[in-house]
Amino acid sequence: MWLLDTTEGTFLYVDRPREHRYAILSHVWQLSGEETFQDLIAYQVQAARKQSRVARVFSVFHPVPSSHVLSNVSAKIRGCCALARRHGYRYVWIDSCCIDKTSSTELSEAINSMYEWYAAADVCYAFLEDVSDEHDPHLKDSQFRRSRWFTRGWTLQELISPAVVVFVSKEWRLLGTKASLADLIEEVAGIDRAVLTHGKPLDAISVAQRMSWASKRQTTRVEDKAYSLMGIFGVNMPTIYGEGANAFIRLQEEILKQVPDQSIFVWGPLLRDDSVLYGNLDPHSVSDDGRYWQSRNLFAWSPDAFVNSGGISSIPPEAFEKRVGVPFVLSEHAVTSFGMRARLPLVAIQHGSAKTTYLALLGCQDMEGRIVALLLYPQPEVVGRFYVGHYIGRPQVPPNAYFRAVSLSQARVEEMVRNVAVTDICVAYRASPMLRRAPLVSRTTPPRFKCPCEVVVPTWVVAAVEKAGFAISMAANGNVLRITDVTPAQQSALVLTAAGESVHIRMGRCQCRGRFLSVSVTGGGTAGSKFGPLTPMRSKGGSTHDASPRCPVDHVAEWVDGAKEFAYGTRRIRLTFSPWMTHADMYAMTLHVGASSTG
Repeated sequence: MWLLDTTEGTFLYVDRPREHRYAILSHVWQLSGEETFQDLIAYQVQAARKQSRVARVFSVFHPVPSSHVLSNVSAKIRGCCALARRHGYRYVWIDSCCIDKTSSTELSEAINSMYEWYAAADVCYAFLEDVSDEHDPHLKDSQFRRSRWFTRGWTLQELISPAVVVFVSKEWRLLGTKASLADLIEEVAGIDRAVLTHGKPLDAISVAQRMSWASKRQTTRVEDKAYSLMGIFGVNMPTIYGEGANAFIRLQEEILKQVPDQSIFVWGPLLRDDSVLYGNLDPHSVSDDGRYWQSRNLFAWSPDAFVNSGGISSIPPEAFEKRVGVPFVLSEHAVTSFGMRARLPLVAIQHGSAKTTYLALLGCQDMEGRIVALLLYPQPEVVGRFYVGHYIGRPQVPPNAYFRAVSLSQARVEEMVRNVAVTDICVAYRASPMLRRAPLVSRTTPPRFKCPCEVVVPTWVVAAVEKAGFAISMAANGNVLRITDVTPAQQSALVLTAAGESVHIRMGRCQCRGRFLSVSVTGGGTAGSKFGPLTPMRSKGGSTHDASPRCPVDHVAEWVDGAKEFAYGTRRIRLTFSPWMTHADMYAMTLHVGASSTG
């Protein structure tokens, strides 16, 4: 561990941090970057070269003046060193400049040790660069509440680990301490003040709840969403930048090895009324249509999935056995090529001659004290393997919803006790990169073309329109048109303009109860005549067909194969809508501009 001398600006390497007194900095990195270990080494070398030959000979007895090194560093490092000196600290540790990140070994060691380093520090300075000391932190819309510091992934462990955290403003003046602001921080960060003040150990908090603390925090690198949580769960693992979201899968594997807490499986949609489950499972209920492929595995893809899991707590083994009537199973979870093997209490729910859904009772409960059970359904392609989650209702007919787990009332638990069987099962725990991922929109089911939805205009379509001589403008974020429940059908989503000619493609929600996507085209020359469907475009007298938005003619769902042609004079416009296979309720629109065969 490299410590920075707050007076001389030089580094001191230490093996045992707890044997040294030092302050430590917690901050949000600048988007433009921070000064690195190599930058400070360069400043030290530069300062040494400025000394005369004689001064360098006696440099052992006359250290390099601080002005020669610290005067060159950033205002943030100077401010931190100055504050630490005023508080009597010779050394400080700053993550941006006290780690040699060119060494993968040193970087991995630092990331695995960082929680301990923050815990060993005498004091942690939380530098809030976007907070002025003129504002009261307790105000409803204070800068303190809105600080970016509370939104970053790494600052979570930097808040919890140190015994003393001092919050300082952008002017480096004291705002308060973690202890004095504990109630406010609990409200902002969602962390129990007893945890903040070390009155309650982290081991007493369920895995799901600890994950929920990180669910709304962001990191620059995807891998850091996992690496920044290692200290929170007391685990260590190699850091492999480039592995992407797989880092969070590895983190969950390590947690399972060391923390006997099944709340790690409770994330995503939770059904809190078991009567809805039993009242809506029928022979037509669908377990999976591919749209929720991320939710059907045991492991979450990100801490973000635990956003609603803050109220999940663990149940002591003896309490679980008393409530369920079977011993709490503390079996090891074995990862295999088929999935994760575990022994869990199962209850079968038969809702058709060939359909069975299973409830796997977990040793955890919701805020009302109800036992949580995973909804499992057999994987069709592999015997004895299960997926997680189930539709409650029919996915084609509202109302319906997809849930991973259900809260069971004590009355329901007592009713099913006689049917509980502790069973060895194998459950998919991660999305396999070797298997073909099912599309989120079924290719066999006709697209709904309902609102709200998103319409993608591919860049090659824009290029083709421009090649035809039109300039195109879109009311879109990038090339994605967002149609909400309140977007009027008359709103111009795309406008095509050329010399003496303009075309308005209007897109929005039809006001009928079906929430259908409605599309019409108007335009022409200076008269602004309207386009209409190609076939009924002209009457025998040659008059233009009135093509004002109409229900259901303008419903894209009514078009043959999602396509329709519009024409005016010699101009022809053909629109085609098709499912965008990466998301549900997202469609691609192609646009062809051509000349009509009729004059």
